Amino acid sequence: MMMAARLVQQHSGVQVARHLSGHGAGFSSISSLDLPMGGPTPMIGQVAWVVGGAGAIGRGLCRGLLKAGATVVVNSSSKTHLEQLSRDLGNPHSLIAIHGSMRPESAEATVEKALEATNSQLHHVMAHSGVRWWVPQKQATPDCEDAALQGPRDCEEAALSGGKGLSQDPIRFSERASMLPALHYAAAKLLLPHLQKTPGSSYTFVTGGAGEQNSIEAQVNAFGVWGLAAALREQYAGSSVRVAEVRVALKIDRPARERALDPRARPLTADLGELCAGLAASSSQDSVGLHTIDSMEHVLRLWAKFPCPPAVAVSQPLWHWQQAQ
Repeated sequence: MMMAARLVQQHSGVQVARHLSGHGAGFSSISSLDLPMGGPTPMIGQVAWVVGGAGAIGRGLCRGLLKAGATVVVNSSSKTHLEQLSRDLGNPHSLIAIHGSMRPESAEATVEKALEATNSQLHHVMAHSGVRWWVPQKQATPDCEDAALQGPRDCEEAALSGGKGLSQDPIRFSERASMLPALHYAAAKLLLPHLQKTPGSSYTFVTGGAGEQNSIEAQVNAFGVWGLAAALREQYAGSSVRVAEVRVALKIDRPARERALDPRARPLTADLGELCAGLAASSSQDSVGLHTIDSMEHVLRLWAKFPCPPAVAVSQPLWHWQQAQ
């Protein structure tokens, strides 16, 4: 495979230059002799793009794909989020951080920049949206790569922040209620044609539930992305691209008090990242379609059915936001 050793950008002293092979601190390669027989194929030499941001969910997806051996592209309009994500993951060389948005007006430039860094190689896309639906707006960590329509706020945070009643101006509502579907439509329109050129490719939506704490516009955004995912699953059924959706109705990044009452062995973001990497690495047609997660039993069942190929050894998934609470 041709190496992609191109310098993408340099932000605040952090150089974003990556290769399509090799792994940085915290990630060590595992010999193919150590891999289980008959398991999923490692993703070494493959490029996966995480669309949706560099927050909690983005970190989990990046970690799972890196563990599977993929070179991972992640974009964000926030330099700070990209720098923090890279530090959290041990500054791996196989992480390509792109400073840019996938909003419709910026998506083409961002895609061009990313494909230049990977020599136009792309095998998998993980597009996440609204997974942390349950978090009150004042506690939410921005997890969508876009700047919102107002100031420095994140687009997903903005979608969650509207009132629950009918107090908004209809024009303002129409602008905010379509932010996430428009973003993911732009991403799919630009990236799916590239995947169609690549055998064994996949496009996975990772979505959240329309929770009871959501504003009206947040629920409209969530259902809009669900509809987009459903339409593309049907449109690409039987094609060379495996289109799937993982819909998560469990709480991510729970408050410390709730974690104490109902402990998990490790953050749910880690399990979610690994099972999504397992879906991408699988050649089974069972990986396509809608996979709903509304209990830990569903997490474990999918995690076992689509195991993440352990191509790269990674550190324990205890990151700064768990330690801080």
